Formats: sequence, C-alpha cells, structure tokens
Amino acid sequence: MLAIKGYMSQQEVKNTPLMEQYFAIREQYPDMLLLFQVGDFYELFFDDAKKAAAFLAITLTKRGKNKGEDVPLCGIPVHALNHYLKKLINGGFSVALCNQLDKPQPGTVVKRGVTHIFTRGTLTDQQFLDEKSASYLLTCFPAVDRWALVFTELLTAQVFATTIPADSTVTLEAELARFFPDEVVLSAEHKQYAGFFKKQRYYVTVLEGDVAHGTHESTQWVQQQFSAKVQASLQSTPVLTHAVHTLYAYLAKYQAAALPNVKTIQFYAHDDFLMLDPATQRNLEIITNNQDDGRKNSLLSVLDCAKTAMGSRTIKKWLQRPLTAKQDILQRQDLVAGMVHGVSLQQELEHYLVQMPDLERVVGRISLQRATPSDYCALKKALLLVDALKQIVEPLVINDLGRALQDKLVTLPEIQQLLEASLNDDADVDYLIKPGFDLQLDYLRDLVTNSQQALIKLEQQEIARTGISSLKVRYNNISGYYIEITNTHAALIPADYQHQQTLVNRKRFVMQELKDLERDIMKAHQEINGLQNEVFDRIKQEVAQHLAALRQLAHALAYIDGLFGFARAAYEHQYVAPTFNDNGVLAINEGRHPVVEQRVGRGFVSNDTALDLATTLMIITGPNMGGKSTYLRQVPLMSIMAQCGSFVPAQAATLPIIDRIFTRIGSGDNVAEGKSTFLVEMEEAALICTQATARSLVILDEVGRGTSTFDGMALAQAIIEHIVTNVGAKCLFATHYHELTRLADQYEPIKNYHMVCAKKGQVLHFMHKLEPGVAQQSFGLDVARLARMPEHIVGRATDILHQLQGAPVSFILPAVIADKKGCACDATVTVAPYDVVIEQMRGIDIDNCTPRQALELLWTMKSLCKD
Repeated sequence: MLAIKGYMSQQEVKNTPLMEQYFAIREQYPDMLLLFQVGDFYELFFDDAKKAAAFLAITLTKRGKNKGEDVPLCGIPVHALNHYLKKLINGGFSVALCNQLDKPQPGTVVKRGVTHIFTRGTLTDQQFLDEKSASYLLTCFPAVDRWALVFTELLTAQVFATTIPADSTVTLEAELARFFPDEVVLSAEHKQYAGFFKKQRYYVTVLEGDVAHGTHESTQWVQQQFSAKVQASLQSTPVLTHAVHTLYAYLAKYQAAALPNVKTIQFYAHDDFLMLDPATQRNLEIITNNQDDGRKNSLLSVLDCAKTAMGSRTIKKWLQRPLTAKQDILQRQDLVAGMVHGVSLQQELEHYLVQMPDLERVVGRISLQRATPSDYCALKKALLLVDALKQIVEPLVINDLGRALQDKLVTLPEIQQLLEASLNDDADVDYLIKPGFDLQLDYLRDLVTNSQQALIKLEQQEIARTGISSLKVRYNNISGYYIEITNTHAALIPADYQHQQTLVNRKRFVMQELKDLERDIMKAHQEINGLQNEVFDRIKQEVAQHLAALRQLAHALAYIDGLFGFARAAYEHQYVAPTFNDNGVLAINEGRHPVVEQRVGRGFVSNDTALDLATTLMIITGPNMGGKSTYLRQVPLMSIMAQCGSFVPAQAATLPIIDRIFTRIGSGDNVAEGKSTFLVEMEEAALICTQATARSLVILDEVGRGTSTFDGMALAQAIIEHIVTNVGAKCLFATHYHELTRLADQYEPIKNYHMVCAKKGQVLHFMHKLEPGVAQQSFGLDVARLARMPEHIVGRATDILHQLQGAPVSFILPAVIADKKGCACDATVTVAPYDVVIEQMRGIDIDNCTPRQALELLWTMKSLCKD
C-alpha cells in the first residue's frame, strides 16, 4: 500500500472502518486536499487539516490517535461548501470532494467516493468562474529547440496550439498574456520549468510519470477524436503531439468527461495575432487598470457593450488577440458597420440579446455532465429566442463571416419542443417534470396528493376522537410524520399513542395508522423521485445528441453579441470605421483616447497623427500635464481597436496592419527580483530594440530619465538612432531632453512635435494640442506650483534654474551612419565647428566649477572635435 507523508498505512495499526475507508480513498489523490463527508460536515485529517485550518482560519481539533499521536482534524459544514471551496481554489489548492453515496444504515459503513475534482484549470460551476473571463488550461512541452503550447477552454472545447522558439522568453510571455491560463500543466520530466511559470504568477501542476510521450489510451484518443488533417499536423510537429498527450493525461485524471468533447485543434503561428507583451498590456490598460487591477477605466470597459456574459468574454478575447490578417479584420468591421448604421437592427438585437442566457457555459456544463436543471431551462429559453435572432441578422449576411454566423444559428425545433413540454420553470412549484409529460409520473403524484388528503383526514379524525382541538399532524426530515400535543392536554392522550419525543411545553407521538400512512407516502415519494430522475436522464440523453450543433449555436451567439458590443460603443461614442493601407501610412484625423474621453467628455482635445515611410519617428516635447502621455497611448489603442474589427475614436483614420506594439511608459521597479526602476526601464527598452520590426509601433516615454543626465541623454539618442536607422518602426518618442530635438536636423525620418501650453502671468494653461515644432520649455516649476509645492521651495528652485541655465550646456553628438551590422562608422562623422567649443568656453564660470564638472566639460569638448 502506498505510503503518504503525514498518514499511516492501514496495515501498521488497526483503524476504524471509517478511517480505513478514508486511507483507501486518500491514496488515490495524494496531491490534493480531500474533503471527506461525514454526515453534515466535510472533514479533513492530518496535514490536510493543518493546511486548511490555517488558510481558512477555522478551528483545528483532533479525532483519535495515529502512531500514538493525536489525529489533526478540521471540518466545514456541507451547506457552506461553496463558500470555503471558492476560497481554497482561489488560494491555489486542488480539492477532491468525497461524498456519501448512500444513506447511513445502522451497523454499516456509508459508501463514499470522490464525485468531483476541483483544479484551477477545470472549473465549470458558475460560482467559481468570472463570468466575463474565459478559463484556459495550458499544457506545455518544452523541447530543446521549440516549445509546444496547447491552450484548452474546457467549457467551449476550444483548443489552440502553437510552437515557439525554445530560447524566446519574450515570445513565451506574449503567448501567456494572450490567454492568461488559470493553470499550467507540465510533465514530470519538465518540472524544472515550474519555477518560471510560478514567477509569472501562474498556478502550476506537475503530472507524475512519462505522460507526455503518450500511452496506448492517449494515442487511441487522438486517433478517435481528431480528423486526418489534425492528426497529420500533429505528426509533422512531434513536440505538439507530446503536449496533446499531456493534455489527455491531465483530463483523464481530473476531468474525464471533457475527453469526448475535444474534437479539433486550432493551430496558429504567434504572428497570426498582433503581439502585445505583458508590459504593453499593462501600460495601455487594455484589460485592467493600473490602480487596482480592475476593469474600470480600461479599454475593455469602454468597448464591452455586449449584453451577455459570453459576448463580454468574446470581446476580451479579441482585445487580447487582435488580428493581423486584413481580410478577417474587414469582415468583422463590415458586420459592425451594418449594426452601427442599422439603428433599428441594433435595437432589435439588443431586445433579444439581453434575454439570452450564457449559452456557451450552459452547453459546456451539459457536455461535461455538470449541468443542473436550471441549465436545461436556460437552454430552453435560448432556443426560443433563436428564431427571432436568425431573422434579425439576415441583413448582416453580406460576407463569408455573416453567412457562417447565420448558418450556425440552428433552431433545433425537436429539442426546443422537448424541453418546453417536459421541464418546469415555475419557481413556485417544487417538481422538475411538468404534469402531462409522463403518465406514470402523473399517477404517482396523484397518489401523493391523495395521501396528503389522508393526512388531513387523519388529523381531523384524531381531534374528534381525543377532543384535543390543538392536535397537529406534522413532518420533519429527522422524525418523519408525528402527532404533536401540548402538555395542557396530557390527560386526554389515548393509550394507543406511542411517545416519540418530549419538547418544551409539548410532546410528539406516533400511532400505527400514521406509521402505515407514512410508509405509503414515503414509498410514493421515492418512486416519484426515481422516476423523475429517469425521465430527466432521457431528456439529457436526447439533448446530448445535439451537442455539436449547440456548441456552434453558442459560438455564433457569443460572436454576434461581441460585434454588437463594438457597434454599440461606436454608435454611442461616435467612432468611425478605419481604412487599412499597404504603404505604411498611419494617418489619424482628430484622434481621441477612448478611455480618457469618457471621463473628460466634450472637453477632450483631439489630435492628428501622421506617420509614413518618410516620417517614422516623432519626438514630442512639452510640459508634464500637457497631454503627452494621453496622446502616446491613444495611437496604439486605436491600432488595437482597428485590428479587432472595431471602429476607432477619430474623424478619420487610415492605418497599416501592425505586427507588434511595444511600450516603455511610466516607472516601476521589481524589488522581489532585485531590479531597480531604471533596470526595468532598460529591459523594456532592450526588448523593443531587439524585437521591433519595420511593421511595429513603438511608444517611448521619458527614456533615460532614471540615471544621470549625460547617461540618460546618451542612451536616449542611441535608442532613437537605432530605431530610425536599423529598425524603421513607427515610433512616438516623448521626452524632456530638449537637446534630442536637434536629431530632426540630422535624420529625415524624425519630426519634432510639442504639446501646446500658454502662460499668462503665473498661470499655466494646458491646451493638450499637438503641433509641429519644439516646446519652449518644460514648465516644471509651474507644474510644481500647480501641485501646491511650498512657494519658498519653488522660489529657490527658480534661482537654481537661472544659475544652471548659465552653466555649460550639453550637445547632441552628430549623426553616424551604421553599417549593415548596425555598427557606427567613424569615418562618416561630421564634427561640430570649433566656434561651438569656443562658445562653451566663454560660458564657463571657472571660480565655481568643480573638478568633476571640469572633467565632464573636457570630455564633451573632446567628443565634439576632430582628432
């Protein structure tokens, strides 16, 4: 028998029958908390009890002894299971739920078994899931040259698979950010990689055994479930086959009911979607905000105007995975346009969508055999709405996507009629199957109804016989049926009454006639429950025959609602349809930030953007609070929206298809890994310099500000030169290093822009308008005054500024031409004229110049002169 740490093998000492049963079940789930039902409680023993009691803050007690030591014990009430279960799952625990499978009988051990396993990646119940977020499971197989990634959404049975270079951490992080899996599964041979995923805050499960290389069962599953085309793709990419075998092993162990549902795999390349690394998603606040990680004030919060939870999940998926295929983008956009311009169509859609249940997850639970009667009632409601929706979307059948969506809107009249005739949806009635659907069930119900009349008749009979007017015939789950009499009538109690229970001021009795009646009623109830379950099982089996069509229907409804959400946002916020070009032009007329606009309202100031092959980089200067950061973010946000198929906040926009968006915005350290703010900044900048392409969009804000002035300016200039000469990406570069604006004189693709502001007296007015040219100054002291900095500090800073402005100034080094390897060629350097050096020397205050300043000045002059 397998020995488990913290437990004792039942051969070592004689255990009670209950504990022998516990040990036998516990050995099957060594890596999980086992919630073991004992009556009205789920109990945990040994190490499980210690962990759960500490985490849940519940009492840790003991039961009996093991090896001479007390057995730790804690428990949670059965009725409060979901409350504690949710806490445990969110806390990173996996849980095996062991229930009593039959009713307790004297002298026997109740039969028990694990009825459900809860892991982060296999949750299906609504109370454990975010209704507006998909739940993905990642099975990962790291090979020497390539890694295989297989993302599975159990409730939709959708599987996405790709491979990435083994040495590309950047690509891996970007793929993880596209799906945000709730659980990452590795085979035991790759458990050394668990630390990487845990550092990224992903929950990791390691499967023991050589599961990734397949077994007879997993090979047979692949052959049975997938088409010849899918199997051929797997065979041509062995590393993906290993990841699929890992998926089989995991599902077979934890969610076997899902195995028949996985029937296809969507293979994709990582560049099939717009690449958004985690830093970019965070900086642009696409899904969550940077204040509390909530959805408020995120791009998702503005665009999610869907009317169903499945529509909201669809929009979130699109924002995490924008498209790069222009034809696919335009097909979505055409359908959005049809809804935007068809106001009556939009209103009719809303009327029906708002009534639509979350069919995706309803069908998912049905397929996993986890559905409740309310799920089948929800399915019935959805099918009743499909007929009308199919007619409403008829005007949207204008392209292949529209036709595909309408084809998937199947009505399934036989299932609709079956559910309508059979299932009760009246909350005031406690039976599941409607009267009239099954004759035998109706007959048994009549018997129960007659029995109830017999109880009333018996009560009246006993009142008349005893003369006790307050006599009552009652029922509870523990005692069954009984006669209740108050103590004031004790003298009138008949001799044939058998005493059952004494309470305060009253007593309970039974009699033979009542016992006989109870037996008949209980038998009828048991037969009703059994028959009703049989009828319901037949209904389930009939519905299960149409699961494939129901999945297609749910997918189409979610997709239509996602498009509706985009259309409603465009209609309400006055967005326009962007056009796409193949000549690298990014031209936005009167563009707006989609999120900030909602907070500011009509006071938001729109701005133009013009980037093309001739002008690829904009250096943007201007004061803090002037609107630079808002402008920097609105341009990539519009590209993301456009490539999702959404309209954009502008008067007009023509855009290229972007392959990647990179951002270096704001400041933040990583203390846990010993990374300073500047190191994080340089890592993000290095990622941009090495990963960006000519089709990328790069956003850089205040690069180089985290170190000394000369170091920061040198790095900023070098980065700009690299992007312009070696990468060619479209770039918005905001800075307070005004010296960098001189690069526009040396590089034709660079143009200077500034955020306009006006100063009247001591009052600074931010215009938030972008115009060509260089800002006059940064107005840092004025912003400090706006922040209510003490006046004496601002005054002192003003004096210091005047002194610094009279000190030697730094100069940007002249442009260099890079060779094919990106190395600077000194022979082509054009040096500054000697009068620049002479002018610097005239401005030196020798009496107040420190040795360090003198050395720095000498270094600058030498760099400006020829050898």
